Amino acid sequence: GTTSIVPGVVVGARYSDRHHMTSVWVVERISSIGASTYPLVSLAREGRPDLKKTVSLAVIEEGEDYRPAV
Repeated sequence: GTTSIVPGVVVGARYSDRHHMTSVWVVERISSIGASTYPLVSLAREGRPDLKKTVSLAVIEEGEDYRPAV
């Protein structure tokens, strides 16, 4: 769906990759998968919509790899 499962992580939110500071990723979709504890977050690279990745919501929440983009 398009609603936030966790406050702050919503479709359209932008995150920068802590390891590649020039990369900004935009949340496209948040999906709950069956018995999984954490939903999956589908990201598309800003300016390069052909580049996509899917990460666990936990990865974004931890803030070690991604942080909100300014």
